[in-house]
Amino acid sequence: MTRLHRLLYYLVILLFFFFLSITFLPRSQPTTIKPTSPHHSTKYLSWLPHGEFTDQHEAFRNAIRLGQEMNRTVIVPMLRLGKPLLWQPFEQLEQAYRNQDKNNLRQICETEERLLNDPVCTTLNDWTEIPWSSLFNLKAISIEFNIPIIERTKGHGWGLHDTAVMDITDVVVIDAMTYSENTTFIPMDKKTTWGFLGRQFNQRIMKQQEEEEEEYNTNAGLPLKTVIKPTQWKDVEHRQYIQFGALSSTPRYQVHSTSRQMALRKALNRHLLVTPDQMAPLKAQADSVITTLGGMNHFSSLRLNFAKVIALDARVNKNATTSMITMDDLDTATQKELMDAVVLEVFGDIPINQAVSAAMPVNPDSKLARVLMEQRQQPSSSSFERQQLLDACIDYRENIEHRYPIYYLVNDHIPSPATRPDIYGPLLSFFPCLFTKNDMKQWNKLDMVSWPSTLSVLQDQGVDYEIMLDPMLDILIAGQGKHIYIYIILFYF
Repeated sequence: MTRLHRLLYYLVILLFFFFLSITFLPRSQPTTIKPTSPHHSTKYLSWLPHGEFTDQHEAFRNAIRLGQEMNRTVIVPMLRLGKPLLWQPFEQLEQAYRNQDKNNLRQICETEERLLNDPVCTTLNDWTEIPWSSLFNLKAISIEFNIPIIERTKGHGWGLHDTAVMDITDVVVIDAMTYSENTTFIPMDKKTTWGFLGRQFNQRIMKQQEEEEEEYNTNAGLPLKTVIKPTQWKDVEHRQYIQFGALSSTPRYQVHSTSRQMALRKALNRHLLVTPDQMAPLKAQADSVITTLGGMNHFSSLRLNFAKVIALDARVNKNATTSMITMDDLDTATQKELMDAVVLEVFGDIPINQAVSAAMPVNPDSKLARVLMEQRQQPSSSSFERQQLLDACIDYRENIEHRYPIYYLVNDHIPSPATRPDIYGPLLSFFPCLFTKNDMKQWNKLDMVSWPSTLSVLQDQGVDYEIMLDPMLDILIAGQGKHIYIYIILFYF
């Protein structure tokens, strides 16, 4: 009997522990576990454009590198021409980008009389936006490196409200030029308000941004030296959409040194996104100028940025607004010293054989020597005499000295330096064969007015497309000049 009671006692205890295990102990997980992050069939990246063409171009190149690195579709904002959108911390730059819709801006400016003198309204015709594909062959990038590219040709929405793709549910913001922590990847969901009305950042982010803006101001306007390392991309590889801030600083966004990345970099330097030759009328104009100058590889390009020279000149009155001072405002002695510096800079940058050829006296029995003598005796810059000079320059280069330099000159001072020998004399004495857009227009070799209205991508009313497309024209012309051409932005003290 005792044994029976003992057995019953043990059974009760076992049943009690069995009941506890079922009721209170956690159950094992099923073999199929739901992933912690959703799976997205297509992943995207985009960025906020800013700056001159060179800044936007570099940002596009970096986006392509990152697209390959993370196997993402690149959403490309429109290319802004004319007055640039300046760099700002992410918050301000994002708001400025969203507010670029010209249709809305024009409507607001026309209905609100109080905005008539507002800079936003008075400068509407100083800039425009066009698709990158209207100038560059983007399909070649996708074909050669399998990097999908989508252009955002309508609207300025991004992230959850991107106007190029639909069904975005997961967005993260990365901006190395604003946030000091490399890992400051700011998530954005549908509960977060992003746009013109403001943001909902937590207190830590807001405090951090204030500290960084203070540091930015105390360091002469230089953005922070933050770098995203290649290993950090794994932290966001599961995210559906990455929105970058400014992407124009290549060293800040590093990628792994793979053979594919090396091949992509080489292609971007040689043939991809290099020549803006997709706008047929613009290319035809460039070809006309190239032919007039003697053909491919028979001239060089020279660009002089005098605004930068004057802004950095230590002798300029710092109480004045330097951005309003031009070459004509400088005294004669300063003008001469500046042009002497230009001549030395050109001689220092051109190939040695061209430098020797330019420094040697012109052959006295040549047509060029005769034309130069006649024009010195009776100074003039008429269309006919300029054409005579060009013909003589081409003849001299083809028949006497094939290294003699002929330049396509771009400068930010006056259309034709030949009209101001008092300023440009030192330059013209060594390099008389300088020709400009103004010469080409006078010879009816360049027409940037009649055709833009015929293209569907150039329909921004009130915009001067001749000015807007000037940088693209210069790139097309310079690319067909001498293999080594001159591009000078002088820094003169």
